[in-house]
Amino acid sequence: MHALPPGPGIPQRRQAPGPRLSALIPPILALALLHASPAQATLPAAASQAIPKATVQNAQPAPADCAGGKVLSFVAHPDDDLLFMNPDQDDAIRQGRCVHTVYLTAGDRGEGLDYTLARERGIMAAYAEMAGAADAWSTDGLAVGGHTLVRHTLRANTRIQLIMLRLPDPWLGAGWGSLTPLSRVESVPHARVRSYAPYPDTYTRGELIRLLADLIRQEHPRDVRLMDPSITIPYRSLCWRCAGHDHPDHIAGARLVEAAMALAPGTYSSTRYLNYPSQELQANLDAAQTARKTAIYLRYAQDDPLTCPPGDDCSAPQGPEAIWVGRQYYARPTAQPLQASAHQDRSGP
Repeated sequence: MHALPPGPGIPQRRQAPGPRLSALIPPILALALLHASPAQATLPAAASQAIPKATVQNAQPAPADCAGGKVLSFVAHPDDDLLFMNPDQDDAIRQGRCVHTVYLTAGDRGEGLDYTLARERGIMAAYAEMAGAADAWSTDGLAVGGHTLVRHTLRANTRIQLIMLRLPDPWLGAGWGSLTPLSRVESVPHARVRSYAPYPDTYTRGELIRLLADLIRQEHPRDVRLMDPSITIPYRSLCWRCAGHDHPDHIAGARLVEAAMALAPGTYSSTRYLNYPSQELQANLDAAQTARKTAIYLRYAQDDPLTCPPGDDCSAPQGPEAIWVGRQYYARPTAQPLQASAHQDRSGP
């Protein structure tokens, strides 16, 4: 979720428990410099830009048993999955399935990589909470085609992986009614977007689609989950909290994933999730589902200093998040409640 135009700055970050930064600098530096340009390779500051500092170690994750089937989910921002794909994500983890979630943007709101790392710490903590495991992760580079992506793997349950494209995510104008880098590259011919460290790379629309298609082929999912690509309102006409409107990154990301699925057909099912417009529908989760979804989201929010500034009472979701935690709807052809069957397409020959 990426609701409002960026604020003037980032509050002081919370310090999560874990190894001291000095112990992490050598492996982080090695990871950051692995694919850095010559100019970047001379900058010790790259060490602080590689991975969330407090909960990870750089290591190759052990192979996971995905006999239960793999769920490969694509979202625009850290927390979109918690707000719009839960409790489905939580249920898949509890069923012992492999759950790999891909975050297309850095979710930085123009605040830079430090804020990105704070949000990554939060989403990692939320997935550890869903798994009932210690919040300790291994981080490495996932090679996909000719690109490398940041991958976080839960050490106590290697079936859970979070894959980060880290595409910058500011508004390119005054806020709503302007483009973001992702919606621009999806809609403007010849536009390009460059990802953050430690694997900076530049993508056109076609290159992003091919990367996502390569990732789908490489992951061999049984189920692909994505956001709602069906909203036809032009990106520059979208507005916050207007009926039927969504975030441009949600729509653009979903359209890119749909194009990637067309390039990478298979026997997997695909499920699309309604995002902001779910707030216009009735709550459809029961009390227990809502309570658990809320607790998981709040665990994320503890590390997001714009969602939960230090010193604030963050014991309950605020604003539209308080509505979204009581809902989960599937998109296309019509919004369906959780209790109904998910709309699924067979993407194959």
